Amino acid sequence: MIVIVLAFLFMHGSIHAQNPISVGERGSISIAEITKDSANYTLKLSNSSVFYIDSISIGGNVQVFERITADSMTWQGNGIGMLTIHGLALAGSDSMTLAHIKGMKEDSIAIDTSIMIRISSSNTPLPYVRFSVVSDNIPNPIMRGEVTTWSYALDKPGKISIAIITLDGRIIEEFSMMQDRGMHNFQFIPNTYTYHPGVYGMRLITGQGIYQRLWNVSP
Repeated sequence: MIVIVLAFLFMHGSIHAQNPISVGERGSISIAEITKDSANYTLKLSNSSVFYIDSISIGGNVQVFERITADSMTWQGNGIGMLTIHGLALAGSDSMTLAHIKGMKEDSIAIDTSIMIRISSSNTPLPYVRFSVVSDNIPNPIMRGEVTTWSYALDKPGKISIAIITLDGRIIEEFSMMQDRGMHNFQFIPNTYTYHPGVYGMRLITGQGIYQRLWNVSP
C-alpha cells in the first residue's frame, strides 16, 4: 500500500484527505467544485476493500454511473456544483484508500484530483468486510457429467448472474437470479457434448463487483 500511495502522490498534485469514517458507518466526502456540465468522469480507488461507493452526486444531482470493477467506475456528469461521493466504510486490508477522479470535456480537463479516504476502527482486526469472493469449485478438476460446486456470499439481496465462459471470455452458459443475503452455493454439471477436456472460467456478477475462477474438465 505504501508504494501505491507514493505513486499517487507523484502522479497527482491535488491530494487532500477527510476525517476518518468509522467502520460500518456511511460517509459523504466532498471532492471538488464542478463548473462544467456533461463532462465524462472516471473514478478509481487504490484499495476497494476500504470504502464502498454506492452513490455519487454533483450539485445535489445523483449521477448514474457504471461500475467497471470493484475499484473503478465511469459516468457522464449531470449538473454543476460540488462533486460528492457517498458510501460505506469497510474493514478491508488497510485503513485508507486513495480515490482518483478525472473528468474530461471536449479534450479539456474538468477535474483531475485525488482524495485520501481514511477509516477508523476500535477493534483489531477490523470487523466488517463487504467484498466477498468466489471460492474454488469442489471438486476440481471434474469429470464430465459430475457435479461441481462454488460458494459465495452476498451482504444484501439483489440480482446476480453466473456465466460459464471460455478462456477468451465467450459465454457458453449463463444463469440469472434474485438472491437473499448470506452464503450461497452454485452447482454445475458440464455435459459430455459441450465441455471438452480443458480449462474454463466461472464468472459471478453482483452489485458489488465481478469475480472469476478457473476450473478444469478432466479427459
